Amino acid sequence: MKYARELLRDVDGYTPGEQPRDAGVIKLNTNENPYPPSPRVLDAVRGLGAEALRKYPDPVATAFREACAHRYGYPGPEWIIAGNGMDELLALAVRTFVDPGDRVLAMYPTYSLYDVLCRLHGAELATVDLDADFGLTEDFFTTPARLCFFTRPNAPTGRAAPRAEVERFCAGFKGVIVIDEAYVDFAEDNCMDLARRFDNVIVMRTFSKSFSLAGMRIGVAVANPDLVNEFLKTKDSYNMDAVSQAVGLAAVEDYAHMERNVARVRATRARLIGDLRRLGFVVGDSQANFVLARKQGAPSAWELFDALRKRAIYVRYFDMRRLEDAIRITVGTDNECAALVAALETLLDVQA
Repeated sequence: MKYARELLRDVDGYTPGEQPRDAGVIKLNTNENPYPPSPRVLDAVRGLGAEALRKYPDPVATAFREACAHRYGYPGPEWIIAGNGMDELLALAVRTFVDPGDRVLAMYPTYSLYDVLCRLHGAELATVDLDADFGLTEDFFTTPARLCFFTRPNAPTGRAAPRAEVERFCAGFKGVIVIDEAYVDFAEDNCMDLARRFDNVIVMRTFSKSFSLAGMRIGVAVANPDLVNEFLKTKDSYNMDAVSQAVGLAAVEDYAHMERNVARVRATRARLIGDLRRLGFVVGDSQANFVLARKQGAPSAWELFDALRKRAIYVRYFDMRRLEDAIRITVGTDNECAALVAALETLLDVQA
């Protein structure tokens, strides 16, 4: 018996990175921050009384949105929409601005959830291959679409397109542009100001990475109030619960704590890239909290992924075109990355 919609027949849901249940695993596969969130976050959770749980939350997360508007340099909360993680906001962008049958543009390789969201909506995802160094090609600038997911820094490559290229694209693209800045706090610059300069630009951020809040599911999008009003029509009535609102507000108000954690991750990232290159991997200059390490010959990337897993070190392998020779490694603590490098030295029979 078939009850589901016909378009679901050929759709595979998004596959998240493996979440190990065993203790003692070095988890470098899902890009969580290795350091805890601000102590103010825990204070905010402890400060919630029974009334906050008994009643419905603020349906538009006003206090949190006001804090984000102030932090990101926007006039007020009318420029912000909050979501149950950035993934919900990505789904809302498709639901709000794309009709079934329309084309959505993305670079390749990139975040595989985009394809799932388009398939679920009956839209077409048109991908344009990045060049050999994972940079944009001219075809990307000339491909029309109703909406574009512009991922910067890109996942899983870690590369951030130059701001001049982003601005050029925004100036020429006729549809809605979602600039996915999930990892931008680890980068050298950002594009947050472009939502003010271009009426068709939406800049999205997640609190899962730099704010160390992957377990809470908090995301924000910044856009012209006219676009935000359209989002409000399609979001769930209470899409951000009371706990997430309190936690998100506390995290934004202790922005310096996040910045200190980010500085630690960046320092470890630089050392990890150097170690991986010493071991013979090709590693780009990542602008995210992960690195993409590519290797030719034996053992293969998949064999290394599997061997590391058997040693309780989890990294990410993508069975995707152009990524067959790569593993993606989250930047963990110094000790976690040192353990990874030591394991790779053994597997590759390389002297330290």
